[in-house]
Amino acid sequence: MPPPVDLYSLATVPIEQFFNGTALGNATGFVWQTGSRYFLVTNWHVVTGRRFPRGKYLRKDAARPNKLRLLLNQRTLTFGKVECDVAIRDTDDLPLWWAHPARNVDVVVLQLPLDGNEPAINMYPVNSLASSNLRLQIGMDVFILGYPFGAPPPGFPVWKRGSIASEPELTQLTTDYMLVDTASRAGMSGSPVIRRSWGTHLLDNGTKVDDGQTATRFVGIYSGRLHTALRIDAQLGIVWPRRIIEEIIAGGRRDND
Repeated sequence: MPPPVDLYSLATVPIEQFFNGTALGNATGFVWQTGSRYFLVTNWHVVTGRRFPRGKYLRKDAARPNKLRLLLNQRTLTFGKVECDVAIRDTDDLPLWWAHPARNVDVVVLQLPLDGNEPAINMYPVNSLASSNLRLQIGMDVFILGYPFGAPPPGFPVWKRGSIASEPELTQLTTDYMLVDTASRAGMSGSPVIRRSWGTHLLDNGTKVDDGQTATRFVGIYSGRLHTALRIDAQLGIVWPRRIIEEIIAGGRRDND
C-alpha cells in the first residue's frame, strides 16, 4: 500500500493550457461538486490568456487557450494521474466557462464532462473534504497549494505558506478579495488556499478546541500577485473567498469574453 497523502494534495489539479496542439503554459485548479455536477475552478486569466481585469494578453504572441489538459487522480491506490482534455470554447469560439453574474472577479468555473462515476478517476472535490470552522483573521498563516514548476511525477502540489495581510471580513465591503503576504510563480494561479491547524484549534466563535487532531478550513482561490513595477515589490497575493465560487455556480452565466 502506498504511503498516506494529504487529501487536499489530491484535490489540487495541475492544468496545462493549449491552443489546439500548442502548449501555452501551466496553472492550477481544483474540482467543486454541486449535486451531480462537477466543476473545474480556476482563474479568469488562465482561460482567457489575458491580464485581469480584461487587460492585455499575457503572451507576446497574444495566444489564448482553447483547451485545458487536466491531470486527475487514478481511482486505484497508485500515484498515477489520468490526462483529461477539456474544451473551454465552443465551435463558435465562445467561452464555455461561467463567470460571476454581477462582479468582475478573477475566478471562473467550467462544468466538467464527468459524472463522478468514472472507473479510472477520483476527482476529490474540495467541498467534499473535511473543513472546519477555524478562525480566519489577519496575521494568520495559510497554505497555497499549486504547481509553480509544472507537475512532474508524482504530480502533487507544493504547499506554499503565506500570511493573511488584509482583514478577511472586509472583502465584501472593499475589493471582494483579501491579500496574503507570499511570493509565488505564475503556475500557482488558480490554487486552492487553506488554513491548517494541528492539535489545538481556534474556532470562528472564539472557542478553543484541543483534540490532538488536524483541522482544515478551505479559504478560497489564489489568483497571483498584485502587479507592481518590480517583481520583488511587496510580494502580496490575491485570494478570492469561497462564496465567489458558490455565487458563480448559482448564477450559471457564461462569460462573453
